[in-house]
Amino acid sequence: MDTWVLVERYKDNADVVMILERARRGLEAHISHVTVAELMNVISREFGEREARVQYALLKHSGLVFDGTSEEIAKNAGLFKTKYGFSLADGFVLAGAVDCGAEVLVTGGQKQYEEEWKDVSEVKIVMLKDFAERLQFVKC
Repeated sequence: MDTWVLVERYKDNADVVMILERARRGLEAHISHVTVAELMNVISREFGEREARVQYALLKHSGLVFDGTSEEIAKNAGLFKTKYGFSLADGFVLAGAVDCGAEVLVTGGQKQYEEEWKDVSEVKIVMLKDFAERLQFVKC
């Protein structure tokens, strides 16, 4: 999952709430430690450190799998940043998705997809709304 998805959770986006509920019930969903760092930065910058810590505690109990980084992931993150021109954090998200063998990487809306993810070929990129719609028909 891209950081944008978790920021939407903070805004009570119903699609993210549903995905996280499914993760608590066994849906395998991963996030990168870099995603956690980005989320903490966004929330603490906008709402303060205390709120970021509260959200982190909630995230730890979300059912998501937290994936660390490795030398291989770091190498690939840098290469993906160069290849696609997106942020280094997005390079880590993509490298982590490739490393764990993700079937899909869930990201934001149409604008974000067009600006950052549409050319990615290593993993299927799916927008949040599309992923949530498909997930509604899958029993977990």
